[in-house]
Amino acid sequence: MQCPVCNHENGDARFCERCGSNLTGNHASSDLTDTVTHTDSGSADSEYTRWSSTQQPASYEAAPTRSSSVSPVPSSVQDNENASNLGSADGSAQNQGANQWSNIVQNEKVQQAKEVSKQYLSYFLSVLARPYQSMKTVGEQHALHGLVTMILFALLSSTYVLITFVRLEGEGLFISGFLRPLLYAVIILIVAMALIYGVLKLERITFRPKMLVAQLGTLLIPAIITLALANVMIPISYSFALSLLVLSYIILFVSMNTLLFHHPLDRTKAMIDSIYSVLIVNAVLFYVIYRLLSSVIAGFFGGLFSPFGRW
Repeated sequence: MQCPVCNHENGDARFCERCGSNLTGNHASSDLTDTVTHTDSGSADSEYTRWSSTQQPASYEAAPTRSSSVSPVPSSVQDNENASNLGSADGSAQNQGANQWSNIVQNEKVQQAKEVSKQYLSYFLSVLARPYQSMKTVGEQHALHGLVTMILFALLSSTYVLITFVRLEGEGLFISGFLRPLLYAVIILIVAMALIYGVLKLERITFRPKMLVAQLGTLLIPAIITLALANVMIPISYSFALSLLVLSYIILFVSMNTLLFHHPLDRTKAMIDSIYSVLIVNAVLFYVIYRLLSSVIAGFFGGLFSPFGRW
């Protein structure tokens, strides 16, 4: 063994024969160096094995990543298709909801119409027995019933004229036989209400217009019965039907006067007495009815004998 201090070659001695240096520590250090070298190489091999074993799954995991990086185009298309399907589903749901809502509204309107008709029928039957007593107890909530009564009055008057024209072989005179009489009947009712309103304003009486509509409609209930009978009796007896028509308009005059005298007409300082005001009102209404009735008759005969007057 060579001494590391003096480079003297020694045998298997533990100390150097020349300088006496300890040769055992150097051997141990060399052994230690070899051990460390083998250990490091072994650990390096094991580390390399460990690294290669950990890197191989990483390479395998990279494949899905690449595949996932390639797939955005089909996924976006699928997302668009899903969005379109959802949009169409939402649109159909909205349409279905709108249809359901319209059906609900229509059903509510039908139910309301049925309810109003039931209420009017009960009101009609209760008023028919005692119209005057009912007129004194009605309120503004019955204004709709009074308006319906006036509409029925105008419709039944116009249907009477139409049936009469058809019976006299005036077929096709829809304008002269129905629309014009309907308009004239509405005008007569409006004039009657305006005259009542004017007299009460002239007498300085406090009132509510809705109350007037309810009260006049209540008093006109018997006129509805007479007009309905007049329409039914035209094919059986025209003279009797005409008498019922006249009676219905007499009821209109009586109703207007009853409503006027229901209020206290007691102007003491007026230029004319209240009775004369009522007479003037009746004369005006009679004149309006006469003019409109003569216009209906003239229009009927003019259309009957004119070659261009038929519809």
